Formats: sequence, C-alpha cells, structure tokens
Amino acid sequence: MDGKKALYYGAIALAILIGISVVLSVISAIIGLVGTVISGIVSLAVLAGIVYVAYKAGSWLLGGDDAGSLDSIGSGSSSTSLDAGASRQDRLRQQYVEGQISEAEFERRIGEELETEEVDEIDRELERER
Repeated sequence: MDGKKALYYGAIALAILIGISVVLSVISAIIGLVGTVISGIVSLAVLAGIVYVAYKAGSWLLGGDDAGSLDSIGSGSSSTSLDAGASRQDRLRQQYVEGQISEAEFERRIGEELETEEVDEIDRELERER
C-alpha cells in the first residue's frame, strides 16, 4: 500500500470518528435536556404536593371551613345570620360530599338548619315591625 492510500484511509477514518463524536454529543445533549425537563416536572409536582399538604393542614387546624372560618373571624358581628346559615349549609354539603357524614345525617342536619333559618327570619320580621 502506498502512502497516498494510507493517507486517504486515515482521512476517512478521522471523518467517521468526528461524525460519530458529533452524533454522540447531540444525543448526549438531548438526553441531558430531557433529564432536565423531567427533573423540573418532578420538582414542580413535589412542590405542588407540599403546598397542597400545607393548605389542607392549615385548613384542618383552622377548623375545616376555609372561607367561612376566615369570614367569621374577620367580620365579627357584621355578618348576618343568613350568611352564617348559608355557611353552615355549605359546610354540611362539603362534609357529605367528602363522606364525613351519611346521607341520613346530612338530611337531618340540613332540616335543622332550615328550621333554624326560618325561625331567625320570622324573628327578624317581627323585629322590623316593632
């Protein structure tokens, strides 16, 4: 084999090695990018889980009714009994939906709330007439 052929084959081998190196670098970069995206998604999912657990724990510690308990704490006597009745009914509906109370218990408690609400409404009307 003469020197020109050896040089030719050497150049081809070098070109193939450079091509393989470029392809492997691109594949490595793609795998790194995919790994970064997956890592970001997992981190966001874990963060969302932590925020959800903190929200539920705070809700549980504050009494279970997020909006109702904050409204009743902040508003004091300015909230009407209609708002309180609606809040109690919403709380009962939420307990029923979450399975904390049975259907019979839900119906019994809602009935009591409606009776209490009617009595309160009659008392308000009598008070207005005076």
